[in-house]
This record gives sequence, structure tokens and C-alpha cells, in this order.
Amino acid sequence: MSGSSTSQTTTQTTLLTSHKGVDLHAATALLVMKDRLEGGRLLEGLFRCEMHTYWGHGGDMSIDRLLDIGRFFNPNKHHHGHFELADGGRSWLDGAPLGNILDPRWPGSMVATDLDFPAGDPAGLYDLLLGGAPAAGLSAVDVVSYPRGQEGPVLSGVLWRLVIKAEAGQALEVGRKLAVASRRLEGLLANPHMESWLAAVR
Repeated sequence: MSGSSTSQTTTQTTLLTSHKGVDLHAATALLVMKDRLEGGRLLEGLFRCEMHTYWGHGGDMSIDRLLDIGRFFNPNKHHHGHFELADGGRSWLDGAPLGNILDPRWPGSMVATDLDFPAGDPAGLYDLLLGGAPAAGLSAVDVVSYPRGQEGPVLSGVLWRLVIKAEAGQALEVGRKLAVASRRLEGLLANPHMESWLAAVR
């Protein structure tokens, strides 16, 4: 059944996983972006989580099942965070995100994690999975990308965090150009011809 049936407002459940060791994909992309892309000199860090999210009951899927299936989570390689956004809005499966704006409340409240982390600090856990909170003078731009055409009920993609030496407004513009491959020397993380994406400054 297509995700288009989930258009009503409902709870969005998200599993984020990050590497326990060095993430070679992010480390390699960081070097290329700093060296070859316009605006790359402003990029101070790049971090990545794999993202799996669904709206409502997720069909026959659940977080417990996602954690048990090796292609979603490997406890030997990954840390994880389970989040829920009580008013998750329209499913991202319903079409291209309007305005490409990532809801600033996303991924919502922390439900569980394998990390030793206080349950009352979902933003702290979210930052920890993405390399930690940015230092003074730096802005974090989060970009979620996922292949078009997924039918669900679980939508899988990648959450990137670009740490940029700029104020929020400029950082978002730079982050979008570094992330989305719109033209030559611009973008490495998302192909707008094949993927949908959302972005926000945190």
C-alpha cells in the first residue's frame, strides 16, 4: 500500500543510527566538499545518521522490528535514538516536501537509546548522534535526503549535519548549496533529480 494514504496529521516515529567509530563516508565527503565545492571553505564538520521513519502505525513495522533487522541497525557498528513527533504532519511519502523545510521540531521527543543519556534531553541526544552541539560561531544545517518513489510504510534516507562557519541565515544558504547537487561545483549529498530533501538550521 502506498504511503499516500497517510496524509492526515499523525505521530511520526523515527529511528536514527550513527556510527560508533569513524564514519568514512562522512569523512571522505568532508574532504571533497572543502577542497572542491563553492563555499567549502566555510564547512567545519560533516556528520551522518541513517534515518528510518514512519507515520501512524507503520503497517506491520515497529521500532523493535527495525532494531532487529540488520539492514536498519547493527548494534556492533551503530548507536541509535528512537524519537516520536506527536504532530508529525503530512507524510513525506505524499510528495515533494513543500519549500524543502525540515520541521524544526523534528525528530521530536526521545523515547529510547542505547546511549547513557537523560530522557529529558531529546535535543542533546539528537546533537550527540550528529557529532555534538556546534561550537560558538558555528551553525548546524541539517539536511534529510531520501530516494523518490519509496512506497513505505517505512521511509529510509540519510540525515546529514553540516557544521558551517556562518550565522544562521548564511549558513542555511551555504548548506543547501553544499548539500544539493544543483549544478557543477555545487552539492554532493543529495541529487534533486532522484531524491527529495528537507533542510533547516538548528
